[in-house]
Amino acid sequence: MSNDSRIHVKGWLRIKHLVLLVTLDESRNLHATSRHMNMSQPAASKMLKDIETFFGMTLFYRQPRHMEITDAGRLLVRYARSILNDTDRLIDDLVSLREGGYGKLVIGSVPGAAPLLLPRAITSIKARRPQLAVSLFENSSDRLLADLEYKRLDVVIGRVTEHAQHHLFDFMPLQAEPVSIVVRAGHPLCERPPGLGEIVRWPWVLHPMSSPMRGLFEVALAESGVASPRNVVETTSTQTTLQLVSSSDAIALLPTSVLKTAISAGKFTALPLVIGEPLGYYGVLTRKGEEISDVVGEFIDTLLMRDDA
Repeated sequence: MSNDSRIHVKGWLRIKHLVLLVTLDESRNLHATSRHMNMSQPAASKMLKDIETFFGMTLFYRQPRHMEITDAGRLLVRYARSILNDTDRLIDDLVSLREGGYGKLVIGSVPGAAPLLLPRAITSIKARRPQLAVSLFENSSDRLLADLEYKRLDVVIGRVTEHAQHHLFDFMPLQAEPVSIVVRAGHPLCERPPGLGEIVRWPWVLHPMSSPMRGLFEVALAESGVASPRNVVETTSTQTTLQLVSSSDAIALLPTSVLKTAISAGKFTALPLVIGEPLGYYGVLTRKGEEISDVVGEFIDTLLMRDDA
């Protein structure tokens, strides 16, 4: 694409075009999209047609009751989401600046880093920047990286889940993450060391299939010739998992670091079973090719500081 063409795109494309594409991708219905945007359906239809004519590509196939997105549409929606989230962040930062705020840091983290590594880093940066607004979201790596890509997060403590993500994110390793099989204190399985074939017959609380920790669990079972448990509650919430385990006979697979604070209270026990290798190194992930803000850079420097440094 020539430089003139790039300027032409930047001059023609509007925020309302991006909102239309994202809303239509979420609803796959032109009537619902027009209602959400407070415009008539013919006007929304014309706007979509104008966008498709401008780019010379079909973005959505019109079906009788819904719309199917094309590969070109998927690409445009991906960038539209990123730009709109960036715009939301700009508005938040400007409002914060006008009201005397001191910026915001939005962090995403896998559960294994949340109990020990992150509190130290957050406490440290808050000591230096007491007015900084810090938000922390805990989830599995696959979901965190989607939020990082679309600029809903500033930085992620997690791991790459697909090879193609190496092209999207920079990665700085922190530490490996062993996992443990966890039950409540006094669980019947604590009376003697159980086998894999026995524990899968109990209720389980597990991450969804798309998460690396669940993948590790399923591979270990398959290699041992053991069927997956059938009685499963799926959640990425560590707090919900611990609540379910503490109030029932359910079993959970959790990062060992989560238990370093919980076991001390005598509520949970790790069964003497090894499930696969550690999950591999998790680390700091940021968007590739994007300038890191001073706040994010300071936070990363704090995370990378070793206890023995």
